This record gives sequence, C-alpha cells and structure tokens, in this order.
Amino acid sequence: MPARAIGTSTIAFGLVSLPVKIYPIGESSRKVSFNMIWKERGVRVRQQYIDPADGTVVPREEIVQGYEFPKDQCVLFTKEELEVVEAPKSDEIEIVSFVPAGTVDRLLFNKAYYLGPDKGGARA
Repeated sequence: MPARAIGTSTIAFGLVSLPVKIYPIGESSRKVSFNMIWKERGVRVRQQYIDPADGTVVPREEIVQGYEFPKDQCVLFTKEELEVVEAPKSDEIEIVSFVPAGTVDRLLFNKAYYLGPDKGGARA
C-alpha cells in the first residue's frame, strides 16, 4: 500500500517555493485511542473539573485559561489576549539556514517525516 500524505506545505528559500507533501516515517498514521472505562460496571466515565477547596463540580462554561505564577496566585487570560500571543498559522516551511547534522542533538528529534513533491512543483 502506498504511503499516505498527512499534510501539504510549501518549502520556501529565497525566491524559490516548492510545494511538498508530508509523509510520516516509521510509524503508522493510524493511532489507537482508548476510553476511560469503570472496571466494575464496564461503562465509560466522564471527566469533571472539581474545586479542590470544597469538592464542588465546576461547570465547563465557567472555566477560563490562566497561569499559576507564585503558588496559589493565578493570572487569568481572556480569549482575545490568548489570540494575540498565538503564533500565526502558515502552510509554509521557511528554510532560514543550514547547519551540519552533527551539531544538532539527537534528543531534539521528536519525529521524522519525508517530504515528497506535490503538484505544481515540477518546474522548480
């Protein structure tokens, strides 16, 4: 069975842009996901958010994002504030510079991918 692309992108360096397809290497593109099951009754359980102070269940719509800086002190963020710090999304892979392979620590390699040509890149 031929490999299936998991995404498309464009590699850009200088004035040259190459459309590519992204293929995973060495692992299946299918992932097995599991549900949390109560062993005694064989039914799925659901996740709840609990207030640690008094044990009450907090409704999902009352939950906001924040960051605990000093112990027990939280800074809350609005949706607008989080959108400002979110990195802009792009389908482009920009090559800034090349480095010798030996200078990159193997621990920094999380996953490997193969980039193959996509339609429209034959001339480039």
